[in-house]
Amino acid sequence: MTKPISAIIVDDQPACITSLSNDLAAFPEVQIIETVTSSEKAKKVIIKQQPNLLFLDVEMPKMNGIELLQEVRGSVHAGMCVVFYSAFEKYMIDALRVSAFDYLLKPYLPKELSLIVSRVKDKLEKQQVNFEQSIRQLLADDRKFAIHTLTGLLLLKRSDILCFQYIANSRCWQMTLTDLSTYKLRLNTTAKDLLNLSISFIQVNQECILNIDYLMSIENKTFRCVLQPPFLELELFASRRYYTKIKEALEII
Repeated sequence: MTKPISAIIVDDQPACITSLSNDLAAFPEVQIIETVTSSEKAKKVIIKQQPNLLFLDVEMPKMNGIELLQEVRGSVHAGMCVVFYSAFEKYMIDALRVSAFDYLLKPYLPKELSLIVSRVKDKLEKQQVNFEQSIRQLLADDRKFAIHTLTGLLLLKRSDILCFQYIANSRCWQMTLTDLSTYKLRLNTTAKDLLNLSISFIQVNQECILNIDYLMSIENKTFRCVLQPPFLELELFASRRYYTKIKEALEII
């Protein structure tokens, strides 16, 4: 993988967070983006950050880890790998019932943590390959296509896609359809992934990739992208950096 595996650790014991953080430092592919000691705060952080990997302590005050996962399940992407870790085996069955990715028993061995990281990496890489293969099929013949978003499975055609926009707060690309509905894509989807799929998708600025099939012209002075009806009022602007590439794409088409 080229992108790091974003990880969040939730544990009410700071010493345990420190220990796990230090152990994860041995894996450069893992980037710890947040550590949280409160279940209530963890709910907000997990939903906001949408990590690839979540280490979740089971026994915590007010709300245990299994209850916490059930609280946020409907607000996180389906590909998030949840690893419960606890000093007690008695929670293992409950963890499996809520579809945990793995269960790490304290104190764990280094090879056990290494195996989990390796499995997470493999899963994310397979998700990316499946995403690219499916999108290529969509762009080839414009058939109905199923794509995973953060909220579930979506059926659409290539012609249904108006643009992709990068949402900094969520750290992911958001797909806008021609009915102006929006859907967030998997966190490991990059601009390069989208641009390599078809000549129809071209980057107009740092945070926007447009389906050029809907572009009529670009204003000379403002670089405003004038789209076909009924998208005339949509405010999209190209940047000087990408303007030359856009003109080249228009000449090809």
